[in-house]
Amino acid sequence: MTTTRSTTASLALSAALALVPLGSAAAATGAAAPAAEPGPAVAATDPGAAAPATDRLVVQFRDAAEDTRDVVYAQAADRAGGTALVETAATADGAQVVRTDAMLTGTELEALTTALEQDPAVEYAEPDLLATTAAVPNDPSFAAMQWSLWDDPAGVGMPLAWDRATGAGQTIAVVDTGITAHPDLDANVLPGYDFVSTAENGRDGDGWDPDPTDMGDHPDAVLCPNSPMTPSSTWHGTHTAGIAAADANNGQGISGVAPDAKILPVRAVGACSQGYITDVAAGVRWAAGAPVAGAAANPNPATVINLSLGVPGECPAVLRSAIGEALNRGIPVVVAAGNQGVDAAQSAPANCPGVIAVAATDVSGALAPYSNFGSVTLAAPGGDPYAQILSTGNTGTQGPGAPAYTERNGTSMAAPAVSGAVALLREAAPGLGVAGLQDALTSTARQAPGGCAPGCGAGIVDPVSALIAAQGGAPFGTAGGIGALHRKISATTGEPRSRELCALGGTPCFQEFSNGWIIWNAGLGARWELFLPTQWWTVPTAR
Repeated sequence: MTTTRSTTASLALSAALALVPLGSAAAATGAAAPAAEPGPAVAATDPGAAAPATDRLVVQFRDAAEDTRDVVYAQAADRAGGTALVETAATADGAQVVRTDAMLTGTELEALTTALEQDPAVEYAEPDLLATTAAVPNDPSFAAMQWSLWDDPAGVGMPLAWDRATGAGQTIAVVDTGITAHPDLDANVLPGYDFVSTAENGRDGDGWDPDPTDMGDHPDAVLCPNSPMTPSSTWHGTHTAGIAAADANNGQGISGVAPDAKILPVRAVGACSQGYITDVAAGVRWAAGAPVAGAAANPNPATVINLSLGVPGECPAVLRSAIGEALNRGIPVVVAAGNQGVDAAQSAPANCPGVIAVAATDVSGALAPYSNFGSVTLAAPGGDPYAQILSTGNTGTQGPGAPAYTERNGTSMAAPAVSGAVALLREAAPGLGVAGLQDALTSTARQAPGGCAPGCGAGIVDPVSALIAAQGGAPFGTAGGIGALHRKISATTGEPRSRELCALGGTPCFQEFSNGWIIWNAGLGARWELFLPTQWWTVPTAR
């Protein structure tokens, strides 16, 4: 893990009535910035993952007869709240599989197993859990470069989340510069629409049309003289789409956060990375399935809308109305917080009512120095110039060229990670409305381990914990050395506020509690700390 902090990277603001994508000013297609240390492949299990609910226990007796066992079950049930226990089978080593009359988890499950083990006839009692695999995809760049998705304090722990949901049946609308053909996207792309209203800005010879192809957003001497952009097109919409929902397990490239979700490309930004607010608003309405005069009906309404773009000042009324229409239809709208290093209240759509505004964190798990902050909902990895976010791209310098993979950093990269997480939640818990989805994300978000003094909202998104919570489970269990210390000093620590997270290689590990942190590593074991060091990867490993 690199200890170098990133330098500020932000886009110049667009003209008064235009929106700009919120990625970095230049994509790193070569060796312009050093990359993060790749580290070993992601571990296949999470020792701190919370135990799911179960209605089965395994109870090993010390040579107890059946009538004795029945008495033990009845007494334990009385002590633990009246749960009925019925034997269903014996294990290969002679233990009993016992069924409860309800799904139990957390304190209820612990109370029952404790009550059983208090009886001298019982050798042990433990939950009979469903084992799962940690779904590490075979996309070659996942293990090598997609640090933002790893189960690491700076990443969002996607392998564990993919065991629960992959975004199947969901549609992520990417309102952006459009899209280009790419083998890591094509299987997931639905027919979209082009809402760039002027032919010169759209570079396609017309206004609105059903072709969302990105024609290139490179600067134009007439449309945007003295533009701060580099001469090349950014392929910004293709990049954000890949972060949200690039195909997985296809043996090539990368994986998106929701690899089985569909992508609905909505082009609203054209030349000079600019797009009129009215065009963006029309794109949001269309993506939500609302009628838009002059455009064909959308046969595939989105289940989440991503806006990785921004404009300074108050939320424009036309955009506020469009976002309100989407929210009223039950469709969350995820937006980039902005790259000006100021309070997000000063930037739209981050300050539009009801949106999920996303700040960016860097490879150390700290607030990225370019990111807006404060008035945000939560944060996600957006990278920095030394460790950017790898995603789908294009080789074209102006017009479209060949498919490629490029690296960028910005709050534009953080927002689609959260849009992907919303898609996972909508698959796993389809009954959740907009408020319920946002609550699942914010109630399980975790403190930025590298620090976020100006404010990262609820913290860094943690998709697997959000999925567990959305499905009625307890997302923050304790286990291993951290769990053992917590049980001894629980009055000091308070309740867990995050799941256990380990650095690549399995040590050190960290878990946040109400009153501080428990840190564990192989050399020193578990110990209690009030504060996590900002450079969390430098904690001592030996006495």
